[in-house]
Amino acid sequence: MTRPRLPEAGLAEEILVSWEEGGAAPAVTPERVLSGPERLYALADRMAAKSAAEQEAPREQPETWVAVEVAGDIYALPVAKVEEVLRVSDITRLPDAPAPVRGITQQRGRILTVVDLRVRLGYDPAPLDSRSRVCVVSSRGRSIGLLVDAARHVVKLLPSGKQPPPADGMSERSAFILGVYHLEETPAILLDVDRVMLLDDDGDQSPQGGEEAP
Repeated sequence: MTRPRLPEAGLAEEILVSWEEGGAAPAVTPERVLSGPERLYALADRMAAKSAAEQEAPREQPETWVAVEVAGDIYALPVAKVEEVLRVSDITRLPDAPAPVRGITQQRGRILTVVDLRVRLGYDPAPLDSRSRVCVVSSRGRSIGLLVDAARHVVKLLPSGKQPPPADGMSERSAFILGVYHLEETPAILLDVDRVMLLDDDGDQSPQGGEEAP
């Protein structure tokens, strides 16, 4: 068989030799691709392949969270769990209720249990004011209210930006923290709503006294 004339670069020579010997084409390294008189075409091919790979790669989808304020810190609840955010009306204490349970309130004719997120996170309860809100969340098929100091806004967070909580700040009561996401200069602590509702069986009772709406 007459061998055709080949370019001086040697790339086609190597491919032909490999083919004639029944082997696979040699690996094309970056050094080999970008050498010889055809390197401009090789560079264009590489850029086209890179562009195609980037277009085919699935783009990261952001997650939507509701940012709330508790004791001066920012926490976030997954929007899929939040049914609505309510202004605080009357909250009636329940005798012998667990400490995090602030009481019950009426919501369009139904009774809603309200958990004080401050107490659940280990802080002292605070008086209600005009900024106080109840986030009605869905947990295991139940609607439960989470009392927060204020509701901030809805944010979209990329999963790749989520960081684990610092090990020195973890405790048994913080096992429901999914991670930390930095919003500009402010860290947002991501909460697992279902775990928030799992209370320790420590026998604590709710604080005494009634509650006045602002």
